[in-house]
Amino acid sequence: MSKAFVKEMDAIDRRMLTILQEDFPLAERPFEAIGAKVGLTEEETRKRVKSLKDRGYIRRIGPVLDAGKLGYTSLLCGVAVPSERLEDVSGAVSREAGVTHNYEREGELNLWFTVTMERKEDIERFLTTLEDAFSVTIQRFPEKRTFKIRTRFSVPED
Repeated sequence: MSKAFVKEMDAIDRRMLTILQEDFPLAERPFEAIGAKVGLTEEETRKRVKSLKDRGYIRRIGPVLDAGKLGYTSLLCGVAVPSERLEDVSGAVSREAGVTHNYEREGELNLWFTVTMERKEDIERFLTTLEDAFSVTIQRFPEKRTFKIRTRFSVPED
């Protein structure tokens, strides 16, 4: 996370982002529990989380499930996108509910994303639609082995 973005948040926002990533409470009233940790009411916490989401710091709050065990399939994709079209293409990718990750990287394939859907045919239809709409070729990288790593984004204090 760039320091320019972090300056738009106060210490409570940054602390809440850390809690949301690392220690989301499995409780009947999770925002009340988060608020108690940062000195806010449940309602104040909800408003701040909504603001963070509205400003694009939070994409979604939810569990990470094993798609294969649930009968779904996932595919890692990489695509070379001209820089002037990157925002349009990444926006179209992010609008698909089955996209769990979507990020820019350096290199020839500068946009990477993971898509999870019930059927491979649905994934292929989605990818073909993107390719046709943006005149790009999406590289498909099917899973050979699963590696689970803990992904956490450091939220600097100041």
